[in-house]
Amino acid sequence: MKYAIVTGGARGLGLGIVNALLDEKVVEKVAVIDRELAPPPSAIAELVDGFTADVTDEQQMHRAVEEITAKLGKHPAVLCNNAGGGERAWFESGRKQEWDSVATWRRYVDLNLNSVYIVSKEVAPRMKSGGAICNTSSIAGLLATPVLAAYAAAKAGVISYTKTLALQLGAAGIRVNAVAPGLIYTKIWEELGAALGGGDANARATFEATVKQIVPLGREQTVEDIGRTVAWLCSDHAINVTGQVIAVDGGIVLGSPRVG
Repeated sequence: MKYAIVTGGARGLGLGIVNALLDEKVVEKVAVIDRELAPPPSAIAELVDGFTADVTDEQQMHRAVEEITAKLGKHPAVLCNNAGGGERAWFESGRKQEWDSVATWRRYVDLNLNSVYIVSKEVAPRMKSGGAICNTSSIAGLLATPVLAAYAAAKAGVISYTKTLALQLGAAGIRVNAVAPGLIYTKIWEELGAALGGGDANARATFEATVKQIVPLGREQTVEDIGRTVAWLCSDHAINVTGQVIAVDGGIVLGSPRVG
């Protein structure tokens, strides 16, 4: 049976990836790894198995992957390193002061970058030729982002490691790519919008103002946008695509259009 492992796949962007992998028939089943599992939508409930683990903890990840392979098969076909993000207190730190504490910096890097290495190190050796890995980075990893310096640095690290891992695993026939989502109103933006806008009531309005200000196409991105891109990268349609980063951002990384 062909199956995928998706970290952080219980909700938000991760759930969008799970749905797309199944909708596009890239895999037959999905193993979701999350610290806080939630029941999958009824339409896909029989195709999704949940496993509780912290992606920053080597022992927990080893245990979870052992359980997954014992239940679904020795060789995962797809790995999506999607878990990441941050907490409101971390975002508040970056907004209120020039320098994050070292502890906050380390937490950002541990969750968003070190986790990709820990999970890949555990899963990739179990994959066979034809397998695919897709890492979730961010446009923050492609742009200078002072308010989110630690998050941006970690996501830039994901891009660098994606390219390195693509070379490392190429001889084994395993492809490695990344997506860099733009502005999507998921939990991370609820927290960030609240931090930037001065409270929960202003979170959505802050997000919409940001979209209007910096997205050339003028519209927000969705979990479906990202999910479809990940599904394509992990499918045989992208059989010769590896070491690439696709920004799904409505053109944000292009910068503001010049007038005249």
